[in-house]
Amino acid sequence: MVILQAMPDARKLISRLLDDVAPFIVPRPQAIGLPTPVPRLTIWTSTRATRPTPALFEPMFYAVVRGTKVLIMGANRFELLAGACAASSFGLPYTHQLAGATPDLPYIGISLHLDIGMLTRVMLDMPRRDDRWTCAVAAGGLDGSVGEAFVRLVGLLRHPDDIGVLAPLYEAELYYRLLQSPMGDTLRQIGQRNERFQQLKGAADWLAANHSEPVIIPDLAASAGMSVTSFHRHFKAVTGYSPLAFQRHMRLLEARKLLTAGSANVSRVAYQVGYLSPSQFSREYKSMFGNSPVADLHR
Repeated sequence: MVILQAMPDARKLISRLLDDVAPFIVPRPQAIGLPTPVPRLTIWTSTRATRPTPALFEPMFYAVVRGTKVLIMGANRFELLAGACAASSFGLPYTHQLAGATPDLPYIGISLHLDIGMLTRVMLDMPRRDDRWTCAVAAGGLDGSVGEAFVRLVGLLRHPDDIGVLAPLYEAELYYRLLQSPMGDTLRQIGQRNERFQQLKGAADWLAANHSEPVIIPDLAASAGMSVTSFHRHFKAVTGYSPLAFQRHMRLLEARKLLTAGSANVSRVAYQVGYLSPSQFSREYKSMFGNSPVADLHR
């Protein structure tokens, strides 16, 4: 488990962020995200702790401003305290949980969905580095040049007339600083040409897009140019999951989307996302979400 908290020089940055997002704080007991005028920037708040909740961590930069956020991605666990941040290079199923939230001091987080085109352009303008492959999610501290660049971007919330001109410049600066930071290796995966990483990402993308299809691991490993043993080891190193666990999470996330939309009955959804046994689907669904699929369908 990785535990990250603010460095002493980040406290002033956190104070500025709290002031900037104050108008967007919504006192709700459940975690809620509020979009802002800055493109792809969302403020997240909650007045109480939450239970573990599965979701999809898309290519994103996320900073904790108050409270604690726990991210679990398979074998990888990050405990982000105020002043910590994380970034992901491609979509990963994960479980998140909020702690340290009260009505008087609600949890506050800020997310920025990455502009892949802008990030790639910034990377191409930087001195070339040797491609490295690492875990698709990384965490660090919201201090130094990364924190200062992020504060400038979020600070535009106080100056909405400046957003159209300055937001792209400040966002590009944030990407530049992130690429220079210890999280840079993870973000460079978005545009790097490392063959092994691209093969693993291709396998993960296939599993996500074909979650209802049966998986033949030897075929998937062969498509990635690896032996079965090597494929398992490297896939888990990058995503935190075994290939079958990755697909199972994607199946269940899709099932929950269908059920909460009220568009089908439980058995039909089970078969639609790739399960052969509705009873097995119900067991794994409740284990992951805490509710039975019938309960989510009715709700």
